[in-house]
Amino acid sequence: MLDIILDEFHFSTLWNGGIFLFAMFAAIIYFFLLPASQKHSWWKSLAFIAGLIVIFIAIASPLNVTGRIKFSTHSLQLVLVLLVAPPLLIFGFKTKIVERVKSIGSMKKVVSVLTKPIVASAIFQVVFYSYHIPFIFNFARLDLYLNYFFLLALFLSAVLLWFPILSSNQLTSGQKWKYSFANIILLTPFSLILFFANTGLYAIYSDINLFMSALALCLPDLTEVPPEFFASLLPFDPVHEQWLGSLYFFVGIIISFTIVNFLSSKRT
Repeated sequence: MLDIILDEFHFSTLWNGGIFLFAMFAAIIYFFLLPASQKHSWWKSLAFIAGLIVIFIAIASPLNVTGRIKFSTHSLQLVLVLLVAPPLLIFGFKTKIVERVKSIGSMKKVVSVLTKPIVASAIFQVVFYSYHIPFIFNFARLDLYLNYFFLLALFLSAVLLWFPILSSNQLTSGQKWKYSFANIILLTPFSLILFFANTGLYAIYSDINLFMSALALCLPDLTEVPPEFFASLLPFDPVHEQWLGSLYFFVGIIISFTIVNFLSSKRT
């Protein structure tokens, strides 16, 4: 069913060329302009590129359009953007740049405060839960630039969230596991609310008028699309989608924190 629906969209709608160019630009800067230390290995570069690819898949591929049709796919996007891409990018980033930034007096203080475990976790939780308040979420999804602004804020806060785990000098191995467990506990209510909700929490996935307005952002010319087409895009039960999305997100939390902590402990 979904394959048939996606066939109706233009190639430029399913694949975001702007995000692709941004990812390519970031890769060029990474390889040709940023200096690397002698300890920087090729597999760190591979991890960084993998992080860029994950971001592209999450917000610039057909997955992004599908995420406007199915909430469960939106949850998969969250897993990729917040739980998979940031650890890859942090691990693969060139530490020589980070050291230079930290050498700047004012920047050193800002980075030191923002990357404190309590501060980093608090920022992420506030941004994440604020974005998913139903009326804020519905409002943000109706504006293309506002939605990307929230996604950027979520991504940057996720980078802060993961930094204490991947930093080699902030927390001990045991403290990293405790930090991860605390964040799993803090994110669990979101999954529980979705899991036990008996009504659709987000009208943008059930109200035909809001749904049309949100999906119109992905369509180059809305006037040529009959209303019957939008109605055909709502065959998915919003309650089931929330239940499925809660499972995707919760499993993603457990797996990502476990793997990253395990690999981080091996490094130390």
